[in-house]
Amino acid sequence: MKIARRSAPSSAQIVWCLAALCAIWAVATWFPNANLDHYHDMLENYAWSQPLRWGTHKHPPFFGWTTGAWFALFPQDDLSYRFLSYFNVFVGLIGVWFLARRLKLGAAAPWAALLLLWTLPYTNLAAKFNANTQLLSIWPWGACLLLASWQETGWRRFWTSIGLGLVAAAAMLSKYYSGLFLAGLLVPALLHRDGRRWFSTWSPYLAVAVFALALVPHVIWSFANGWPTLTYAEEQGGGTVSWHYILHFGLAPLFYWLPAWLALCLVWAHVHARRSGASWLRTSGRFLVQSWLPRGRDDVLFWLAFMPWALSIGFALAELVALSTPWAIPIGYAYSVLWLRNLRQLAPEAEPQVLQRLARAWWPVAALVVVLAVVVAVVNARDGNAGYYRPEKVAAQTIVHDWHLRHPGQKLQWVGGDWAGNAMLAFYAQPHLLTVPGLPDSPEARMEQVGDWLHQNGVLLCLRGEVKGSTAPAPTDCDQQAAQWLAARGLSSTPHVVRAERSGWRFPHPRAWDYAVYDVDAVPQR
Repeated sequence: MKIARRSAPSSAQIVWCLAALCAIWAVATWFPNANLDHYHDMLENYAWSQPLRWGTHKHPPFFGWTTGAWFALFPQDDLSYRFLSYFNVFVGLIGVWFLARRLKLGAAAPWAALLLLWTLPYTNLAAKFNANTQLLSIWPWGACLLLASWQETGWRRFWTSIGLGLVAAAAMLSKYYSGLFLAGLLVPALLHRDGRRWFSTWSPYLAVAVFALALVPHVIWSFANGWPTLTYAEEQGGGTVSWHYILHFGLAPLFYWLPAWLALCLVWAHVHARRSGASWLRTSGRFLVQSWLPRGRDDVLFWLAFMPWALSIGFALAELVALSTPWAIPIGYAYSVLWLRNLRQLAPEAEPQVLQRLARAWWPVAALVVVLAVVVAVVNARDGNAGYYRPEKVAAQTIVHDWHLRHPGQKLQWVGGDWAGNAMLAFYAQPHLLTVPGLPDSPEARMEQVGDWLHQNGVLLCLRGEVKGSTAPAPTDCDQQAAQWLAARGLSSTPHVVRAERSGWRFPHPRAWDYAVYDVDAVPQR
């Protein structure tokens, strides 16, 4: 891949370059992090992927579907999961590239995608696959298909309009926050002449019809279960203005995308200043500001880039949502496109040399990422980082093995207890083991299609925590709830405590964790 020799690499080179860089990030985030994530978000995704449902007790279902589809093809291990995280990034970057082509960036179009691999949302933050990062792969395609729907004609317009409706539905089924993104698409469509003309055709109404039809099963499921996803979303915020979170979210376009923005603007200013004899410092300041500005009232690109951020701030100020900084992860899909468009208009003669200089930096930066990953892994191993040493895989395999020793010839069919850490049994030890939120007769569990749990063998798993020296961790709230629930049913409330630790060359200072396992034997059918 010799992309450094010319500013317009072939399509195949772009695809392979993006794929290679995403693979490097997958490995670089897997090696120093010996578990998936501290809050068990990724295990939660896996729990929701089996069986596939039209909703969950917390979130819409699309990222659970994505997880299920991925692990239908690939092994269930941490490295495969990291590759899912960055395959999601790869799909989004291809969407950004196609969006830049739709906006006629020409030779600079692939650089809109490449630059995002120097931003936090598309690199280290993308490692944790969840509802926020799922949107990295969806929003760029939504914007791209909007433009395609009003630019194309005939059958192409028909299929792109259907695609727009499906992608819009996927966005909403990933996170309801996408409603602000979809609302933001109306602004450039209404302000631009071609967009207004589009509304006089059948295309937008076909897209809306497909969107609505795709959402019907989820709406029916939500209605039948008392609208749990809407209830959960309402519980997460709204009602008050939190200036702290608004400020953090408001600055997110700078600190989340800072490395790429600085690199592009400062290099462009340096090349232009050398050619024109102007002051580099003054040129840099001007380029840094003007890289964000619109080019007229009907600037489609500016509104695509600006509206997700602006609507989020507006809804927070209106006390309709309480912003969380991670919500900003998907909002900057068009930022690099905007910077490139503005800078090439400000100093078009500098573009070829700027892109060549940036190209020469890609692989040294990738090498630096690998080196830093090794350094972080060494530090975590040497210092005994708890998140690094937590033995989830070892514990899961030990727990399932011990259960089968206690119940020879029987099948373990469900696991409840500490949600969503209890999903580690299904992910690491027994694929497709039904994972239950809390107790099997809870309202949340009924939404998860537990079925006839009374006549199935199960366990309640409580994550007690790390063993400190010779002192075992005390029982948790999960233990108390499990013991009370079992005692009320006349079942044994004595747990089987499993102690697990990691060993091997990656774990030179083993640390032990305790897990309490409560057997819930099936009631014989009469």
